[in-house]
Amino acid sequence: MASVLNVEQVSKSFAGNQVLREVNLTVEPGEVLALVGENGAGKSTLLSLVTGLLAPDSGRVVHRGVPVTRAWSPHRARAAGIGSVHQELSLNPHQSVAENVFLGAWPSRHGLVRSRELAARARPLLERVGLDVDPRLRAGRLPLGSLQLVELAKALAGEPRLLILDEVTSALDEDQVAAVFRVVRALREDGGSVIFVSHRMAELFAISDRLTVLKDGAVTATRERDRTDHDDVVHLMIGRELSDLFPPKASGADADAHAVAATTREPLLQVRELTVAGRCAGVDLDLVPGRILGLGGLQGQGQREVLRALFGLARHTGRVTVDGRPARIASPREAIRHRIAYVPEDRKTEGVHTARSVRDNLALPSLRELAPARRLTTVSRGAESRLVAELTERLRIKAASPAQEARRLSGGNQQKVALAKWLPTAPRILLLAEPTRGIDIGTKREIYHLLRRLADEGMAVLVTSGDTMELVGLCDEVTVLYEGSVVDRLSGADLTEERLVRASVTGAATAADTEAAESAGPGAEAEAPVPGPDTSAPGSVAHA
Repeated sequence: MASVLNVEQVSKSFAGNQVLREVNLTVEPGEVLALVGENGAGKSTLLSLVTGLLAPDSGRVVHRGVPVTRAWSPHRARAAGIGSVHQELSLNPHQSVAENVFLGAWPSRHGLVRSRELAARARPLLERVGLDVDPRLRAGRLPLGSLQLVELAKALAGEPRLLILDEVTSALDEDQVAAVFRVVRALREDGGSVIFVSHRMAELFAISDRLTVLKDGAVTATRERDRTDHDDVVHLMIGRELSDLFPPKASGADADAHAVAATTREPLLQVRELTVAGRCAGVDLDLVPGRILGLGGLQGQGQREVLRALFGLARHTGRVTVDGRPARIASPREAIRHRIAYVPEDRKTEGVHTARSVRDNLALPSLRELAPARRLTTVSRGAESRLVAELTERLRIKAASPAQEARRLSGGNQQKVALAKWLPTAPRILLLAEPTRGIDIGTKREIYHLLRRLADEGMAVLVTSGDTMELVGLCDEVTVLYEGSVVDRLSGADLTEERLVRASVTGAATAADTEAAESAGPGAEAEAPVPGPDTSAPGSVAHA
């Protein structure tokens, strides 16, 4: 049987920058191929060649035995049975869910869209992706995870035989990821094929049959899933072992002593009975200088609302003190005055101004300091250039120049910009929501080490993350939320993936569970909320 897709000796450059170097790749019928690599490794460029957005400089792409020509386009690729879903949404928020699913193919009569028929056609597709919403609902009213599933339904409407999923799970909760996996497995069983891209190592090993690794625009290896493991793949991606991902922190007895010492320090920020209507209630937190505190729990348990409340973006009640003094934080301006910085989870709409340059983004929070004699009508270009150069070097932001638009940066570099812009304001309290979502493992490592350095310099850091391994590897303590309330606090030797998962899933403190697990023997493990593999996957569950 002929291969579904052959990429043969393909190379691609942009303005002299070699992005792909003689890449070879094959996708077989009934196969899920994981495409793995850091941001900037060439994955998106390669997929753009397959879907007709770009043409190769040399080499060729062969679809079902037929070489594609310069006339290959996204429309022709879709007509040929290639569907694609990307991390970046392409939906119109002002149109209904059904109108987005069948964009360009609405049933009509006398020039009027037949809305009832359109909704009826959309319902089975929405059910197929596990989305229970009214097809007539305006898309803009849905949360990010649901919108990603609408994108998947839109791709399935074209009845693809080759489905490309590019970081579609980064904003999804466990149930939504499971729904995506059901779609993938059903397509594979029907003889279809999938190219799956994710930075979450657990997902790659759960769903793929083979893994192809890209590094610096070239294929470093293709492995059968059952003949490799996490460490091997990570080493092929970045040349480092998985154990090198997180900065060192105290362990064992030292960790316990470190936790006890932290309780004797005065918190920079203290929260008591924090309540955000309908989302969280009675949350108590202590943000201590030199410590990284994590907010754990399943997605949507109130973590996001806690951060937004502490930055003045969500109306809340409760008592907040900064440096031991009562603080009223009703707006971002007041939060900044208390030297609080916030990096939101949606970097493209809230974290950076994507249409503005890297220079503009990095300088924006510091305009008052950059203005001669504090006159806001002018900015010292020399001071601005020095600031931008310093931040770019400190966080290793990869940009063609400071004038490059932020939307042209990789996701990891956009995240660095979203964080770097706050550093000149000398924040004492740093709030980060999902700081490494959709970011490659190399950039994750850089951000983890930066956060540890900032904490070591005396900053208090609060992090939310849906990645259990990230919370355990990075944080000194994790407060677990369940349905908006604190159910457990883990630190030192108690901060393990098993205990964190148990608290997140059961909504109860884990002491009794841990004793039961210990009595059951060393092999007892918690049931983690990660979609299980088709067959036994090697290595431990981890996200990358």
